[in-house]
Amino acid sequence: MGGIMRARTILFAALVAAALPALAAADKIRIADEGKIGDAWSLVPGTQLMPPYPEAYAKDPEEVCMVVGYLVNADGTTSDFSLLKSWASGSNSRSRKDFWADFADLSSRALAQWHYAPKDAASAKPVYTAATFVFGTPGAAMATKEHCEISDLTERLAELRYNGRAGRMMARGIYSQLDIDPGVEERMRQRSITWREERDQGQAVNSWKNERAAEANMPPPSNK
Repeated sequence: MGGIMRARTILFAALVAAALPALAAADKIRIADEGKIGDAWSLVPGTQLMPPYPEAYAKDPEEVCMVVGYLVNADGTTSDFSLLKSWASGSNSRSRKDFWADFADLSSRALAQWHYAPKDAASAKPVYTAATFVFGTPGAAMATKEHCEISDLTERLAELRYNGRAGRMMARGIYSQLDIDPGVEERMRQRSITWREERDQGQAVNSWKNERAAEANMPPPSNK
């Protein structure tokens, strides 16, 4: 139970720069795209892969998917859960906090119970990967999953590190431990700077338009 509660807490932990010392390149944790850790790890038979649909939303179900990043530790347990991407057929507004929290909680609970076995002793090294959870009509699962596709996990992690508009949360401290290509990281950093500049320019233009509109609606000055 303690692991499950920590999973929920970590999942919504604030995205912050790690306060840990930088690791040497050789000690960095490998990143593997979803489904690409089979060369070193395999799920223990009997693992429940998908959690059930939340009862609170079963009467009016939506198609929902979410991608959760996680660390496979050297002992085969999982930790450091992070919500990387999500989508729903209804509103995708961030204001639906309880809605997203319930689905994320179920996903993290499932992941907290996953256990991996190494292919051999040499393979028992930590690796960071991701899993996509799909909730809804079985016949729509493939189409729903496409909305949460992450083609390059390393790039997505770097994007979330620098791009505040993504609104996702990464587990505290894990980013600095991952083997992120410096070129990818710099590209995402520059992209975030460009976006912020464009956003600020857009806000300035809107402010100017609002001022002009307000002036146009002002009553004529009194002659008294």
